[in-house]
Amino acid sequence: MKALQTLDVALGSSRSAAALVAIACLGTAGLVAFLPGSALYRAAVVVALGAHGVWTLRSWALRTTRNAIVRVEVGGDGQVVFRERSGRRCRGRLQAASYVGTSLTTIVVRLQGSRRSRATAILPDMLPPEDLRRLRVLLRVAGSASRSEVS
Repeated sequence: MKALQTLDVALGSSRSAAALVAIACLGTAGLVAFLPGSALYRAAVVVALGAHGVWTLRSWALRTTRNAIVRVEVGGDGQVVFRERSGRRCRGRLQAASYVGTSLTTIVVRLQGSRRSRATAILPDMLPPEDLRRLRVLLRVAGSASRSEVS
């Protein structure tokens, strides 16, 4: 069998992700606004939700923050490198919690020398169709290879 190559793809901004973030934040803020209790507390929670929504929009949907993942390198052996906008490289191993689907792909990586995992979600409009197809195939192959190593 042919050895698998490393795939390096650049992630772009996503209108779908921006819409999802906006709908989720506005819906949650609307629910909180109508909860019983002090208006001051509800207003503070709504403001906090708005701030979190703006941060999520910038870091995931638009990828403009310093720690936003802008490139992903995936090896056939399950090694993954996330590159942030600041230039920092986060190297680790693909985890079984990763998911590959038609409308959503999540990559969960256990960082080297860390107990924490880091994850990113990829929607179809973040990559060109051919790059997305190649990434999904490589993640499926690398994911099954890393699961067989564990057992």
